[in-house]
Amino acid sequence: MFSQGDLLGLAGVYGYVLAVVIISWSVRRRISNPRKVVHVLTGGIVFFWWSFDSSFVMVGLAALPFVPLLLLATPKSPIKALRNSPLGVSSSEGHPYGLVLYAISWTVIAYFLFGDLFAASIAIAAMSFGDGMGGVIGGRFGRMRYSPHRTIEGSIAVFIATAVSIVVLAWFYFSVIGYSGSTAPYLLGPFALAVAGLVTLLEALIPGSVDNLVMPLMIAVLLHGMGV
Repeated sequence: MFSQGDLLGLAGVYGYVLAVVIISWSVRRRISNPRKVVHVLTGGIVFFWWSFDSSFVMVGLAALPFVPLLLLATPKSPIKALRNSPLGVSSSEGHPYGLVLYAISWTVIAYFLFGDLFAASIAIAAMSFGDGMGGVIGGRFGRMRYSPHRTIEGSIAVFIATAVSIVVLAWFYFSVIGYSGSTAPYLLGPFALAVAGLVTLLEALIPGSVDNLVMPLMIAVLLHGMGV
């Protein structure tokens, strides 16, 4: 039997992901890279994690199923209907396995940090909101390039978006829902800036082909090790 919290979490995650796909599909002709819409907005799943009572339900039903689904939506998928679906089109606009790696990191973090969802949420937010906004701003406004695929403007966007998302997550988890799995950082401002700085550095150094997997896992391990 699923608990009320598990059912609420499943409805929230799947409903939210469906909404993100619909939004990205509806704006695909008006923006240059609809995949970035999926990349950024999917991070909103962290606002539904708290309701799950069972790690099995959260990992096995709300996270893991997206791995094979997204894999079958890649450009080399044998299933044409999925290749041509909104998810498939989104995958073809960037690194073909980027969203798959995103889903894998989401699943691994949900499994190992089920008891520390604040740290888990920051790790996902760093990838979705931080790195995602870096790609959006860097791609549109980036002029000062310091590597073949990185700009000063994009890195600034990573830093700001990550810091803001950490503050919002702390407010949501500890003030709105009263999360008890961990405690709020003693000095939230310096904490948010320090983590945002680290995320910005990692985003600049990790190759774009694997950052969707490596960055969230590194941040999750670090934060959990710090007792966040």
